[in-house]
Amino acid sequence: MCKMKYGRLILAILVFVMAGSAVSMEAADTIKIGWYGPVSGAAAQDGQEGRNGAEVAAEIINASGGINGKKLELVFADDKSDPKEGANIATMFVSDKDIIGVAGPFNSSVILAAAPIYNRGKLANVGWGVTSPVITTAGEYIYRVAATDALEGDFMSKWILDEGFKKVAIIYENTDYGVGVRDVAREAIKKYGGEVVTEAAYVQGQTKDFGSIIASVKQAAPDAVMCGSIYNEAALVIAQARDLGFEAPFFGTDGFFSAGLLELGGAAVEGARCCSVFYHEVSSPKVKEFIAAYEKKTGKTPGTWAALSYDSVMVFAEAIKKSGATTREEVKKGLDDLGSWEGATGVQEFDENGDVNKQLVKLIVKDGKFAIYQK
Repeated sequence: MCKMKYGRLILAILVFVMAGSAVSMEAADTIKIGWYGPVSGAAAQDGQEGRNGAEVAAEIINASGGINGKKLELVFADDKSDPKEGANIATMFVSDKDIIGVAGPFNSSVILAAAPIYNRGKLANVGWGVTSPVITTAGEYIYRVAATDALEGDFMSKWILDEGFKKVAIIYENTDYGVGVRDVAREAIKKYGGEVVTEAAYVQGQTKDFGSIIASVKQAAPDAVMCGSIYNEAALVIAQARDLGFEAPFFGTDGFFSAGLLELGGAAVEGARCCSVFYHEVSSPKVKEFIAAYEKKTGKTPGTWAALSYDSVMVFAEAIKKSGATTREEVKKGLDDLGSWEGATGVQEFDENGDVNKQLVKLIVKDGKFAIYQK
């Protein structure tokens, strides 16, 4: 009886060891990338679109054999657009030794809170929605596929002045993103020969009545308005401006480019102008592949945030494939050495600060849809 019990014990141990070996083998055959963004809270629609884009990237990668024969697994987290949550998520990702890269987040304030943790943990973070110029100096492990506000703010300011508008008002949300747009536009408008006649800030996620802001802007009599706003509040600003008889044209960065602007703003946003790193009518095979896969998965047409999030995952796959990286520091080196690569948002290359210089497209709302702007 004792021998039988002993034999069963040995068998149980063998089964346990084999199971442990299977787990290790499975882990060894998987590459884990963290992903975070706001899938709840004020920017939940943007965050969910970004998550969909990341999932599409993983599905395409795995359907084509994975990354150097290994399956890509995304570990998702919801930062709720809250910098404190971003820092907590960074701590969680850094603590998970199996995660060798992180894609995200959407909000500039979130990455600025998380950046010191990623730098200390030597874990590369590729932001997909973050645009604040301050992020350029956030640390050597911080990258982004989004165009910076420095690039977009300058581009939009020049466009405004090229249209002959000289007196410009700036309306912006009081976040790192909004302040970044304001700071760049303030200098660029002056550089291109214009004048900022007034500035007005609002509380992102809280301000719903823009009547007093519009009244003060209207009194300054600008020829055009530059917005540091995401589409949902931009739609409210423009709609309320039109209701109050203020007819100056509105310009924005890629924060405008969303179906949500059209749905929320209706006829009021007709003529609104913005730039984007992504547009559906671009003929690139990479863009077509992404759009087809996204529409098949969601039944919807992807927007900028979906495309940028997709690219934030795809660039890790490209870097790991080319470098054969298996550790966090090797992944970082792979990103640094990658050179130019093409994604859903165009051909791009990381500079020494982890930023990308991108080709921007001019868009205008025409007949209730976004269209390529033609003067």
